Amino acid sequence: MIDQLVAIDHSLFTFLNGIAYCPVLDAIMPAITRQENWYPLLGGVWIALLIWGGRRGRMAAIMLVIAVALSDQLSSAVLKPLVGRVRPCNALPSNEIRLLVRKSGAFSFPSSHATNSFAMAMVFVWRWPRLAILFFAFAVLVAYSRVYVGVHYPLDVLAGAVLGVICGRTAIWVVVAARRRWGRGKTFEPARGS
Repeated sequence: MIDQLVAIDHSLFTFLNGIAYCPVLDAIMPAITRQENWYPLLGGVWIALLIWGGRRGRMAAIMLVIAVALSDQLSSAVLKPLVGRVRPCNALPSNEIRLLVRKSGAFSFPSSHATNSFAMAMVFVWRWPRLAILFFAFAVLVAYSRVYVGVHYPLDVLAGAVLGVICGRTAIWVVVAARRRWGRGKTFEPARGS
């Protein structure tokens, strides 16, 4: 069963990385996959939530810190060393892979990029539910970019997405529960229509 799953994963990787490509995506995906490119935007959103977001915005800012800290540590410090899966760019012969970014020596499963992106998406959806499709589309794009540029298998990003959703929901639960307990009994569910 596991061997079949790995074989399917390799086949999907070969298709997404080596067959289903185009010059436009070759130019765009390395920029999308680079986390540092998104730091100014995410930092600006986080600061805006703190300063102008009101009570719900400040709660979302706290949720983001918890969600990303939890997702990043679970994926990078716990699961990757535990599973020990070698990245495709390090495991496969160079003629079987299109590597569009620098190689990494870190393990592959799960994808921390996917985990963090989906954790953040969950918090953003809690704050702005009407924009759920936009936030999840962005998370999917980041996850897909990891396969496209050659540094993760599809199963790595799928597992990262599931873990990210769990971490995001956990952060939301922690902050909402703390607010209910110590915030004069007020509850905060996602705003309808916001």
